[in-house]
Amino acid sequence: MQTPQATIYKIPPFDAELGYSIKFTWSGNQVVKNRCVIRENESNQIVYDKTIDSFKLEHNIDLSQPALTNGQKYNAYITVFDKDGNESEIQPIGTPFLCLKKPVFQFTNIIDGQTISSSSYQFLLSYYQENGEPLDSWSVTVYSNSFTLLAASGLKYDTSALSYTASGFSNKNEYYVRAVGQTVNGMAVDTGYIGISVYYSSHDVFSLLELTNVPEAGAIHLRSNIISSSGQLKNEAVYIDNEFIDLRNNELIYDKGFFFQGDFSFVLLFYGIRPNQEILSMCSDARKTLRLTVTYRIGRLGTDETTGCFELRAVSNGVVSVYYSGKLPLLSEEDKVGLCISRQNGYYQLEAEVIGGRQTRKRF
Repeated sequence: MQTPQATIYKIPPFDAELGYSIKFTWSGNQVVKNRCVIRENESNQIVYDKTIDSFKLEHNIDLSQPALTNGQKYNAYITVFDKDGNESEIQPIGTPFLCLKKPVFQFTNIIDGQTISSSSYQFLLSYYQENGEPLDSWSVTVYSNSFTLLAASGLKYDTSALSYTASGFSNKNEYYVRAVGQTVNGMAVDTGYIGISVYYSSHDVFSLLELTNVPEAGAIHLRSNIISSSGQLKNEAVYIDNEFIDLRNNELIYDKGFFFQGDFSFVLLFYGIRPNQEILSMCSDARKTLRLTVTYRIGRLGTDETTGCFELRAVSNGVVSVYYSGKLPLLSEEDKVGLCISRQNGYYQLEAEVIGGRQTRKRF
């Protein structure tokens, strides 16, 4: 009578340095221990042979025996023993598997605990596997702080652009985002749950025109909330494409019809910024009382790659406060950037966003 054999489940690729638990099925007497034999695929040489005491139908590869190497193919065999020491028959053909270094799969523009300042956000991902294992599919999912599913990208097979834009983030709320994927050989990748907070200012929208009926005159009186302010150039204007003002060696000064008091917001649109260049200076009538400056900074900024951000420095009655925008990719000469400075109840906020190509912008 032929001794039954254990049946090994499919073994996905795994990192030889992390190990794996080989699972199998068995129909026979109670298992008290099992033996795993692993042969190198090309040479058929035995590189691993270990017997462990266990009632479970699985074998955890012993990492104290450095037998496996990433980038190599192997075949696994399993036998089991009953309480009397009887060993099952070994499989005539081993179950093939591949050892690969664990891929690096991560978000590139968010970290756990980061705050974003928008109701929508484009999540960027990167994938790398040192043995050249390609990514086959991936997806991004957004959850509430109670892990309720809010948005999902769906399964994507285009691995040339790993990005997903989610919208509908509510102000002053917390969320979790997670990306998972699979390589062409079935190796799972997972970023884990990344916690993010959302905070952005909601500015009031003022009516541009106030209409008052004047019945005795048979007319309507129009009143505008907009105050016209004309800037003065320090040097003669140099125009680009008959549309843009070149301020690289010039200054544009607004000192009439421009009020710098109470709550306010100021929006600036530009391109061609240079690192460590002060692009904006705002001050009250008495410069020593209040002065704001904005400078573009680049550096590591707590990441592995060089990134950029904008620095807002406020000097009020000799007290210096410094604020920073969110991190941005390094800006090229053609990147258009929108910058918003706001003050509410004495607190400042600085927001910056890369908007697009050179279409409608001033050059600094």
